[in-house]
Amino acid sequence: MSLHECFYSLINAVSSIDGVLSIGKSGGEKLPVQNESDIDIFVFCNQIPNAEARQAALRSESAVSEMKISETGGRFWGVCDFITVDTVEICLMYFTVSDMNGEIESVLNGSRLDRENEYFYPTGRCATFLSMYILYDKNGYISDMKEKLSVYPQLLSKKLYNHHILKVNDNEDFERAVRRGDVLFYHATLERAADHYFQALFALNKCFFPSRKRTLSLIEDFKYKPTNCSARLLEVIELGARAETLSKSYEIWSALCKELLDAAERTE
Repeated sequence: MSLHECFYSLINAVSSIDGVLSIGKSGGEKLPVQNESDIDIFVFCNQIPNAEARQAALRSESAVSEMKISETGGRFWGVCDFITVDTVEICLMYFTVSDMNGEIESVLNGSRLDRENEYFYPTGRCATFLSMYILYDKNGYISDMKEKLSVYPQLLSKKLYNHHILKVNDNEDFERAVRRGDVLFYHATLERAADHYFQALFALNKCFFPSRKRTLSLIEDFKYKPTNCSARLLEVIELGARAETLSKSYEIWSALCKELLDAAERTE
């Protein structure tokens, strides 16, 4: 069987497990080609099925060549089962709808403004829902969540923007790095500042910040942003790699920060 046939047979098997309400694929409908990526599947349940029930469903699939069933899970990625189908790794992430509802509400009410655990962006979960391809939706859970998230809360936009805009230009560390010609120190300072910059920029444009993947392509469609924003951000990084061009890099960065402030004023 083709990957497409194996994949949808697998989804049918998972949907038959007692307690499973909805299944969605992150990143849209397209399946990977030539092992370009793995596949992340979100499985929403009233209660997470036990390991034995999940394993039994997967064992019915002859195309599954490897399987790792988890007994416990974590807050960000739920209970994860890892399987391999036609050399492609698939991660099945099980969540209860009650836990997920709480997670989404905590983002929308503005109580989680910072990156968590050094890698997880709370707004990324909202972005994932919006781009999620529905594979099974018994009671309309995923479709209802998509509709809920289709309107970006104005209060959240203000909270995120105001929180992150204050941290985008750490003048003291930038100036010290430039003065010393210290490329690594400059890079560390820029990395912290850029992370806040992106989150402020996305909040200003009422777009849920997904992660640092594909950031520049998303920025291209924003209404409120500095001129040639993506190209100049790349120039900041390129010039920041050499001691003799750190001052030019910081000059461009400072201009980008000022123009982001100016763009915010145009939205008021």
